[in-house]
Amino acid sequence: MDSPDACAVMEPAAVIPVGPLAGSAVAPFAAWLGISVHEADLGRSVLVMTASARLANRRGVIHGGAIATLMDSSMAIATRTAESGLETSGTVDLNIHFIAPGRGDLTARAEVRHAGGSIAFCQCEVRDESGTLVATAMSSFKLRRAKASQAGSE
Repeated sequence: MDSPDACAVMEPAAVIPVGPLAGSAVAPFAAWLGISVHEADLGRSVLVMTASARLANRRGVIHGGAIATLMDSSMAIATRTAESGLETSGTVDLNIHFIAPGRGDLTARAEVRHAGGSIAFCQCEVRDESGTLVATAMSSFKLRRAKASQAGSE
C-alpha cells in the first residue's frame, strides 16, 4: 500500500490529448481506471473507460464506483472547457441513476447545461459498446475563474 506521503507527491501519469485542455493532467485515479479523454471542447466531453478485470464487481460487470468516476471526470472536464481559464474547485454534488449493467468499454458524454457565477450544472450519460444506456447523471461544480488583471488601473 502506498504511504500518504507517496500519494501527496504523485505525478499525473496521463494528459488530455485534445481540445483547449490539451497537455493538462488527467487525475491519476482516472488514468488507473483506464479512462481516456477523446473529446473536450465548448462545454462538452467524451471519455472512454476501457474494460478490465480490475473494474469488475462480484457479478462480473463494471463496478458502479468506476462508472461514477467516469461520469464525474467527464463532467469536470466538460466544465473546464465551458470558457477560457475556467477551473473547478471540486464536485458539489453528483446524482447518478444506474440503468443497466456496464459491460465492455464504456463511453461517457457530458455537457455543461449552465455555468453561473460560481456553480456549473452538468449532465452526462454512459453507454456501452452496443449503445445500451448504462447510467445518467447530473452534477454541479464549484467554479474558479482567473481574477481580472490589476494592470492599468490607477
